Amino acid sequence: MNKQQHTRRRFLQHSALAMTGAALAGVGNAWSGTQTDSPPNILWLIGDDVGPQEFGCYGHPTIRTPNIDRLSRQGLRFSQAYVTTSSCSPSRSCLFTGKYPHSTGAENLHDPLPADQKILPELLRPRGYYSGNVAKCHLGAAAAAKFDRVLGKVDDWKQFLTERPKDRPFFLSVGFFDAHRNFDRGCVDPPHDPQDVIVPPFLPDAPEVREDLAAFYDETCRMDSVIGEIVQELESQGVLDNTLILFYGDNGMPFPRAKTTLYDSGILTPLVVHWPSRIAAGSVHHGLTSLVDLAPTMLECAGVPIPADVQGKSLLPQFLDPGIAGREYIFAEKNWHDLDDHSRAVCDGRFKYIRNAFPERPLPTAADCINSPTFRTMQAMRDAGTLSKEQMLLFRSRRNAEELYDLEYDCNEFRSLVDDPAYRSVLERLRGELDRWIEETNDVPPSKSYPDEFDGETGKRIHPPHK
Repeated sequence: MNKQQHTRRRFLQHSALAMTGAALAGVGNAWSGTQTDSPPNILWLIGDDVGPQEFGCYGHPTIRTPNIDRLSRQGLRFSQAYVTTSSCSPSRSCLFTGKYPHSTGAENLHDPLPADQKILPELLRPRGYYSGNVAKCHLGAAAAAKFDRVLGKVDDWKQFLTERPKDRPFFLSVGFFDAHRNFDRGCVDPPHDPQDVIVPPFLPDAPEVREDLAAFYDETCRMDSVIGEIVQELESQGVLDNTLILFYGDNGMPFPRAKTTLYDSGILTPLVVHWPSRIAAGSVHHGLTSLVDLAPTMLECAGVPIPADVQGKSLLPQFLDPGIAGREYIFAEKNWHDLDDHSRAVCDGRFKYIRNAFPERPLPTAADCINSPTFRTMQAMRDAGTLSKEQMLLFRSRRNAEELYDLEYDCNEFRSLVDDPAYRSVLERLRGELDRWIEETNDVPPSKSYPDEFDGETGKRIHPPHK
């Protein structure tokens, strides 16, 4: 096994823990999600700019995430879950509607979700749910108004749980600001040691990068500690067993060649589900999963009909039996985020195909990543000629119109196989699947391009904020 294969297996392909007979019996209890069932409380815990590799339950040896790890041990972990876009607000629009970003009318960063797009709070309301959003929402004013309660600080979760109507089920989304830049280094005690970080191969192993990653770990750890407090409060209120908890991220880590890309570093996400009354402890689902499926899953679990225009499909079968197959393909997209872009991707678990509408442009990097210590270090190393050829891919002046990767042997997506005759049949198959999805979801290319808001080299603002 080569180093890249080992890395992918280490972080993403852990074997499922053995389930006890009692646990299997619990899974065997049929769950219909009908109007006659008692609907579960639903709690979403959304990490900001986090990928699966930053958590102990996904194999990280040194980061401190004991509470998320505990939820995983007591619940279900998805090892191949993907967001539909590696950009914050479009990702959240997808999560709350069950539709791909381009189908919501909010596919670009900062686009507000149109008022006619139905989101979970209003869909769950006829079932009696009391809904709330705490801290980051990023859906726009029309969507925010559809929650029963919107609170602005992360610590307001306790106010919501304390003051909620106790005779109604609740839906609560906690949108953490961690671990978005800028980082609050030393926000946990003790801070993470830069020597203990894992430097991804697409970043250079330099002191400045290690320090930057350590600060990122600190914020991830702080988020984890708040999650522990929330779970403890649910337990003290006696509602933990009937609360369906989901932890996941909105896009990849805020580092160059991760956030805003369609590589696994940008769209692969942690997904941990905890529902003691229904899900067996220590379960793992290894199939392909898309977070476009979360909204319809919540509706089925609550006994609410899934609207016909929802594009995702329920994951409840996988909740109850993790051995059930996952998706055959996942699809992802990239649109305007600080800099203009229009790219699409399809992945079957082994191979990923990416199509770039603007190959004449370099790979766009988010402004907060451009202005990071890591990016500045990479610029200096580029100019000094000390970056590896793989790390130099970040600075290519143009991209290929098509990219194809074998994730089994190239998990960092460094070597495109588009021109390799041995992979011609794979390329044609994935081309066809992407074309089919584009047609089915009416993914019409934009009628105009949006100007870049920031300079891709300096990170300085060069245009007024996107409207």
